[in-house]
Amino acid sequence: MTLLAVFMMLPTLTHAQVFINYIGININYNNKTLTQVMNITSNQLVIPIYQYCSQGGYVTINAYLDPLSNLGITTASLVMYNGSIANAPINYSPKYVSANVNCSLPIYGIYLSIGSYVQYPLEALVIPGSNMTYVLTQGSMNISIPSIPGLNYLFALVRVISLLPAKASISNYLTAQLNTEGSTINVGSLNTYAEITTYITYSSNVKITANGTTYIVITPYYYTSISSIQNLILLSPSHPIIMLTGAPWIKYSYSNCTPINPGIPGITPWTSYLSYSPYCSINITTMPVDITFVGTSLQKLTCNNVFITTQNGKILSLTGDVVINPTMDRVLYLVINGIRTISIYLDSIPVSTLAIQLPLVTYSSISITDELGNPVNIPLYLYANGTLLMLTNSTCVYPGNYSLYALVNGKLMGLGTRDVTQGSLLTIPVFSNYTLNVSIPQQCPDLNLNLLVKYGSNQYVIPLNDNLQQEVYIPNAIIGSYIQIYLVGNGTVLYQSALLINNSKSTGNVVLNPHVIDFMPVDLLNNEIPTATLSIGNLYYEGPGKYCVPINYSMGMVIYGSDVYIVNITGSRIFIRVWTLGDLGIKSLLVITGLLLLLLIILIIIRGLDKGGKSKDKYIVIRCL
Repeated sequence: MTLLAVFMMLPTLTHAQVFINYIGININYNNKTLTQVMNITSNQLVIPIYQYCSQGGYVTINAYLDPLSNLGITTASLVMYNGSIANAPINYSPKYVSANVNCSLPIYGIYLSIGSYVQYPLEALVIPGSNMTYVLTQGSMNISIPSIPGLNYLFALVRVISLLPAKASISNYLTAQLNTEGSTINVGSLNTYAEITTYITYSSNVKITANGTTYIVITPYYYTSISSIQNLILLSPSHPIIMLTGAPWIKYSYSNCTPINPGIPGITPWTSYLSYSPYCSINITTMPVDITFVGTSLQKLTCNNVFITTQNGKILSLTGDVVINPTMDRVLYLVINGIRTISIYLDSIPVSTLAIQLPLVTYSSISITDELGNPVNIPLYLYANGTLLMLTNSTCVYPGNYSLYALVNGKLMGLGTRDVTQGSLLTIPVFSNYTLNVSIPQQCPDLNLNLLVKYGSNQYVIPLNDNLQQEVYIPNAIIGSYIQIYLVGNGTVLYQSALLINNSKSTGNVVLNPHVIDFMPVDLLNNEIPTATLSIGNLYYEGPGKYCVPINYSMGMVIYGSDVYIVNITGSRIFIRVWTLGDLGIKSLLVITGLLLLLLIILIIIRGLDKGGKSKDKYIVIRCL
């Protein structure tokens, strides 16, 4: 028999505590028997049986909890198709109910209310207490069942004797009706007809309401746990009963013991009663319980990085079925990559074979596609608990947020942080080997040029020298991502571009065309100034010429001596007249000044000669030797 338990998914990788409670169900109909197990996830449980009533007749249903469970069945009733609750005779204990359902009724199923309840011992000595008798004529009476030091209260049989036409009822919490009969009883010297109803209650408080003369007789039963029943001597006037509660994983064999039917319900379907005898010998065999851990797809998990430890310190490997002692190993701890991650509390084990569904993630439990939707089969690694772990079908991780890596062409490629859960779809980029062709049409002779290519966390620096055509090979490029290309001169970015890696192409072409300006500094006489400096960012150019400038600059400075001029460099030509005379301008000015001085001297001489002579016929001839 196999059963499944589904864990709640936790959003983060933390220590999770999971409580698992099972209830076993046997359904008999039309000479057929169906056995199943249901997982208890709330305090209300409905067991559908309508599908087994299609051919009429009767359906017998048994539902049982593990006697060692900390849960109990507090109420049991029939549920009709319209949702109404119908009371019906049900054999009942907090660990076991049994009902024979008439399929002629519009029955939907059995409703069970689940609550906390103490554990029952698998073997115990049951001791009846003294009868408690009460008389009630009208109204209600609350009766508390006394405790006895050294003993534990088990249940009580309550006989309600109503002298007709009197009517009486009892609270139904943890209480079930066993039978009703009519009888003639003697009250004093009179014989009268009475209705006798016997109940069993597992509550220590009983509330009875009567309308007419009613007698109440309560017989409490107590128990004590016994670790060894052999050669036990009981000094008591009572007639104790040996109660063997049992479970599917318990086998009893005994000698010198007498099985009896004391007329009280069994705690479980496997409960048996023996008449106490100090010579009764009972052998107990506890059968191991096999646990198979499965994933979401119900496929068996074999996780070589996961270990299971028990509350007794035993270490089990999750590479096969796990075998536990059901009376001791009720708490299991899942240790994943050395970290205790999940605590599993098996509160109820009503069967001997379990299949527990774990929310562990393996490689096969996720879907991996590229960004185009094509299935991808590549090794995945994730960073878990300080370890880079390869995700395979033999390694398991708890659902959570992990740094993910893909192994492509022998190199780990970072995919960022992703949610890794069962059944999730991981979309990873398409990888391709890519060739980038870079051309630079402009010369920048005054600069030391380098080509800088950035892709992801990788970058390539290529000195250009005189080669303005470059080919850059980029392995494992992600299709759909961008390559950043920079032209760098003397450490300053002159030009930059970005190229989208296209799925249809394995090569890409990019042109880096830096901004070139014609720099022309002149003096007041329009003579070129070779010592004027053009400053743009960290670049300095001296004298007239064609220069490459950064495209992200719009202003520059022209420096000559102690003078600084701000110029606009967005155009293709910078012409600036510096308020000075250059070396050539000074020479030109000296020549002009000398000529003007010579002409002035000649003019002075001529005028002086003209004033000193009196004849117009005299000439002065100036010869230039």
